[in-house]
Amino acid sequence: MNGLILSKDAHIYLSLSRAQQANFSAHHASTGAQVLQMSQEDLAQVHWLLAEPSLAVEVLDLLPNLRWLQSTWAGVEKLLAYPRRDYVLTNIRGVFAPLISEYVLAHVLAHERQLYAHHEAQKNRVWLNHATGFHVGTLRGKTMLILGVGSIGAGVARTMRCLGVRVLGVVSQMRHIPECDAVGTMGDLSEFLLQADYVVNTLPNTPDTQNIINATFLESMKPTALFINVGRGQAVVEDDLVHALKNKQIAAAVLDVYRTEPLSPEHAFWNTPNLVLTSHTAAPSFPADIFKIFWDNYQRFNTQQSLSHVVDFSKGY
Repeated sequence: MNGLILSKDAHIYLSLSRAQQANFSAHHASTGAQVLQMSQEDLAQVHWLLAEPSLAVEVLDLLPNLRWLQSTWAGVEKLLAYPRRDYVLTNIRGVFAPLISEYVLAHVLAHERQLYAHHEAQKNRVWLNHATGFHVGTLRGKTMLILGVGSIGAGVARTMRCLGVRVLGVVSQMRHIPECDAVGTMGDLSEFLLQADYVVNTLPNTPDTQNIINATFLESMKPTALFINVGRGQAVVEDDLVHALKNKQIAAAVLDVYRTEPLSPEHAFWNTPNLVLTSHTAAPSFPADIFKIFWDNYQRFNTQQSLSHVVDFSKGY
C-alpha cells in the first residue's frame, strides 16, 4: 500500500528504509506545501502517513483514503483537536523514557548539589562551604512523586530508585506498578505531596489533567520541594506557579513545556526566581528510534495485525 512520509527528517527516514530494505511505495515531503503539489491521483492512493502532528494536520483533508497515521511524536494534541477521526492513530512510546529520565536526573542533581549556586559563586569568585552556611544534599533517602506513571513515568521511577530515591506514583486508575514504592490516585495527592521532595509531572494533556498544578497543589508541597514539568504545559496554572516561587512556597521549579510555545519575551517566567526554563528539549525525537516503531507497525499494518501504541481519541492518549 502506498504511503507518505511528511517530516523535516523525511530524507533520513528514506535512508533508514533503504538500509532496512523496506519494500514499500512512499512519497516524501518536508512541508505541507510540497504535499499540495502532489496529484489528486497520488493523494488518493496514500493509505498510511508517517508525520509530525503539526504537519499532518495540514494535509489530513487531502488524503481521502488514509487508514493509518504514525506520529513521530508522543504528543498528538494537534491531531486530537482535529475533527477527522476515521483512521487509526499511533504515537511514539518507549523511546522517550530514557531521555526524560536523563533530563529529570540532571535537574534533580543540579538542585541537590546546588550547581546553579556554585556557578553564580564562581562568577563572583566566592568560595562556598559550610562555614558560609552553604550545604549540598543527596538523592539518597529522598522521595519523588510522579504524576502519571505510563512508560515515561515508569522509566523515571526506575532510574531514581537505582539512586536510592523512594518513588510514589499517581495514576488515574489504581493498579500495581512495580517501579513505584507506593501508588495512589488523585484522591491520594495531598498525602503524597506532603512526603515529596521532588514532584515530576509526566501527564498528557486531557480535560482531567488541565490546571491541576494550581495554588492548592503548590501550597500542599514542601517548601523545600522541587517541581519539574515534562508532561504538558496545560497542567500548570502559570500565575500560581510564579506566585509560589516568588513567595518561596516551594524551593524551585524546572519547566520544559508551556501553554504557548515559544514563550513570548514578555512572559513572567523569564524573570521568576528559582525557575529553570528549557525549550521543550527534554526528549528530542531521533529518527532512528522513531523508525523502529514505525517499521514494526508498518509490518503489522501490511499484514492486517493490531498496531502498537494506538491512541484512543476519546481518552486523548
